[in-house]
Amino acid sequence: MKTLDGKTAPHLTKGPEQTAPARPSDTDSPSYNTLLIQGEAQFNAGQFQQAAQLYSQALDKAGPTAVVLIRLADICIKTGALENAETHLATLRTIAPAFPWTPLIEADLAMCHADSDRALVHLRDAHARMPDNAKIKTRLDKLAEEVEKQRTRTAPAPLRIWPAKGPADFLTATPQERVLVVSWDIAHNVVGRGITMAETISDAVPTAVAGPMFPMYGTELWPPLADADRTVPIIGWNAPHFRHLVEGSLRLVQEWPAKTVWISKPRFPSMLIGLLYKHVHGATVLCDLDDDELAFVNGEAPRDFQSFVERMEPQDWQRPQGKIWTELGMGMVPMVDGLTACNPVLSARHGAALVRHGRRDADAERAIAARAQTRLTHGFAPQDRVVLFLGTPRRHKGLLELAQAVVAQNDPDLVLCIAGSAVDTDMENALKALPGLRLKRLYEQPFSRVLDLNAMADLVVLLQDRESPISQSQTPAKLTDAVAVGSPVLITDVPPVADVIEAGAAMAIAKGEVLSERLRAVLAQPRPQGVHPFFAQEMAYGPNQRRALDAITTARQSTQRLTADAGRLLRFIDTEMPGVLPADLSALAAPHLRCAPSLARTIDSDKPINVAFFWKQNDSGLYGRRQDMLVRELARRPEIGRVLHIDAPIAAKQLQFNTNPMRPPVDNERQMSSANALLRLAGLADEGNLFRRSFVMGTAGDTVLGTRLLSPDSFPNVVESWLRGLEMIDNCIAWVCPVVDGFADVQARLNFPFIVSDYIDDQRFWTNSALKDRMIRDNYRFMAQHTDLALANCVPVADALAGEGLQTLMVPNGVDTPQAPPRPADEITRLGGPVVGYCGNMNDRFDFDLVESLSRARPDVQIVLIGKLSLKAERARMLALPNVHVLGVRRHDAAQACIAGFDVAIVPHIRNDMSDRMNPLKVYVYRSLGVPVVTSGVANLDDMQGEIRAATDTDGFIRAVNDTLIEASTQPRKQMPDALKKALSWESKMDTIWAHVDERLRARFP
Repeated sequence: MKTLDGKTAPHLTKGPEQTAPARPSDTDSPSYNTLLIQGEAQFNAGQFQQAAQLYSQALDKAGPTAVVLIRLADICIKTGALENAETHLATLRTIAPAFPWTPLIEADLAMCHADSDRALVHLRDAHARMPDNAKIKTRLDKLAEEVEKQRTRTAPAPLRIWPAKGPADFLTATPQERVLVVSWDIAHNVVGRGITMAETISDAVPTAVAGPMFPMYGTELWPPLADADRTVPIIGWNAPHFRHLVEGSLRLVQEWPAKTVWISKPRFPSMLIGLLYKHVHGATVLCDLDDDELAFVNGEAPRDFQSFVERMEPQDWQRPQGKIWTELGMGMVPMVDGLTACNPVLSARHGAALVRHGRRDADAERAIAARAQTRLTHGFAPQDRVVLFLGTPRRHKGLLELAQAVVAQNDPDLVLCIAGSAVDTDMENALKALPGLRLKRLYEQPFSRVLDLNAMADLVVLLQDRESPISQSQTPAKLTDAVAVGSPVLITDVPPVADVIEAGAAMAIAKGEVLSERLRAVLAQPRPQGVHPFFAQEMAYGPNQRRALDAITTARQSTQRLTADAGRLLRFIDTEMPGVLPADLSALAAPHLRCAPSLARTIDSDKPINVAFFWKQNDSGLYGRRQDMLVRELARRPEIGRVLHIDAPIAAKQLQFNTNPMRPPVDNERQMSSANALLRLAGLADEGNLFRRSFVMGTAGDTVLGTRLLSPDSFPNVVESWLRGLEMIDNCIAWVCPVVDGFADVQARLNFPFIVSDYIDDQRFWTNSALKDRMIRDNYRFMAQHTDLALANCVPVADALAGEGLQTLMVPNGVDTPQAPPRPADEITRLGGPVVGYCGNMNDRFDFDLVESLSRARPDVQIVLIGKLSLKAERARMLALPNVHVLGVRRHDAAQACIAGFDVAIVPHIRNDMSDRMNPLKVYVYRSLGVPVVTSGVANLDDMQGEIRAATDTDGFIRAVNDTLIEASTQPRKQMPDALKKALSWESKMDTIWAHVDERLRARFP
């Protein structure tokens, strides 16, 4: 027996927990074991109905056993009998609750019900039962990753509110009264400046803080704020993708209108929010500068819109807070109505009003009064002297240098207190291992406790890198905290703090000074009593509130209109941004963001109709498939204007070319499809009104033919750009051959008013991974909801689609009618002797045993196999037969010439659930060329019954080939009757289809 992962597992039928306690003698009988072996063989061959019969016989003979029930449940899932699968699993859970494979099949069942979360639960259970099974672990990880990816990709961006602890006037105020402070991210410490700005003016005007949360920084509010006694409300949303940033921004503008917006830091996300408020509400927008933002991203210079577009790469959509977007954000500063800055350096540099990092006087006084209690709470004795570092402890901030300076004081009462989250394990360990260091770690603290922590300190040390461009612009907010509570501050003398040092509110660490000596000198002085007057004059909320309100008043008097570059930026986002915005939100920013679908919403059947044709694979034009023929006939019809034929998206890494002409590839399909994709990408495959395109996807920096490649999420944008470029936006319908990856996103963006879906076979019965199977089933459900006319090539497919609620037009495959039959290919005629040939895919449903039997029965016959064969063992097996010739893939025209050289064409297909839902086109091709056909009893060929010989077993198949060869050698080739050929022609098939399309269109759009 084989396990579900293909490994030998004799233990599956053993163990008291795996079988019912009845009839043990039956389970040991040869008949029972034979049934299991035969059932497994049929299962592995994909012949699920036959396998189900054998396993059911075993069940009747021996009663319920785990190995029989697990296979029956699996077969039911694969054949769509989901209720029966649940029944088998319920029995299995009862008789063998510890059977390790049960949760794996339960996961498959959950996937069929599109319940990915439930499937994850079962896979985790399976992994817990079989932790050493790498395949289960891989499947679990892939599903978890895909579920999270799909969840974030399609999830909305709802707003969340973290309310203030006290009254919050902002939530009830009028838009005219509100001042909204915007931070470019609220999940990490950059929001600290924003909350300070809001609190500075919250006593005078209704104020709130708002901003997105990017997953690289966190998915929740910055912990020091989440745990704090907030005095203003905070509004935020998660932004895992650029689309979420824009959607959340628009939702913020819609739900919380405000006439004044004060941006904290000119990063693009916050500048975008300000721009949208200006566009939608005519808001006054100010921007606050408290850092050199370009220094944080190694940016070059502020960038205007045109320069941004020229330099932007597709991968930049993934990081709207990254380098190129920050350069653009800085370039947008001239668009605002007023500027503020946190220190004199930035104020002078940008002509901005000075609004320092402030603190409320009453909060500072409370912290000073609680100093003794705070020290006691954190375990400090009265004689202890506390040197405080407050913030995220990182090595580049000089913490190890500070610790060594503390140790050098050789003072047992001296304690280095570090308050901040642990992010550098190596540095933390180095601090703990430092001999003689008294270290107190407080880890992350609420923002509202910052003043208390500073008040308990005997000295606050703020080290900065003089050479860093960041230090040339930044004033640490912690400086205000320390000065506010009267704690001595020792700080590196960089320009932004020069006035604080000059006023005597802080002590400098001058260039060249030894930190340990400077520390000794400062600690030798008694702790000053009271608060330095510089706080009341410059750092308290009072003076900074007056400056901020004055700046807001001035800005309101000179509010600018939206600039031309701002409008171009919004249109660029609308056109190029991956993803789709909700219509009600994008309408807010009309006309720069679309307020209606791109395509015309009605179809005029009396005017030329454009067709966007979506094929599910990357092999257009190679094999003369059904879709190749239908799209050709579409383009020829007088009712059709233009046809845009779109192959399935393909990744650049999938493109392969043979670089060694001395060693031709074993399977050249990939080379041919790659060349095809490049021709389509370059626009060199167009013919008349038929335009062929391929979307080649890439990752960061990928280019093909000089074209920068986009991510898969940009597929809808590219389809729209193709339609616009070809002037096909009006009177345009979609023609889809499911399953087309990404079409659901295309439809969400373009909203085709009418969709024809041509279901070629039923992919739900193909051999797929559980994840792929779920995606296919999801796609079938989506297409069922959006299809206006469904086509099927055989009755089983039409019946299956009825289960999705679709009334299907059944249109079997057709025949091509070349003006003159092709000349038989030399590579066939030179083989000599009778030639029996096959042309088609051999990677599935192909009966190699049958071909081998034919080869051995007729060694005088040359058997030619044309098509894809990637199964190494089977390929080697065929090549080992002296009269079998494996030629590989041939393009449609070359394949037809080869077929013309066959004496007999064969279709040696295995009958299974997959092949029973197919209408093999090759039979129609064979007969259109006049070649006699022998099949192995293939289903769904009712319209060809008089044209083929069918056999149900090996001996019958060989007899049929022999009889057909005799006829071929003694009689002229029997051509298809002209009437049948005309009835089966692709032109006739398209006439049938278009008559129904026209009827549906006129009924829907009278």
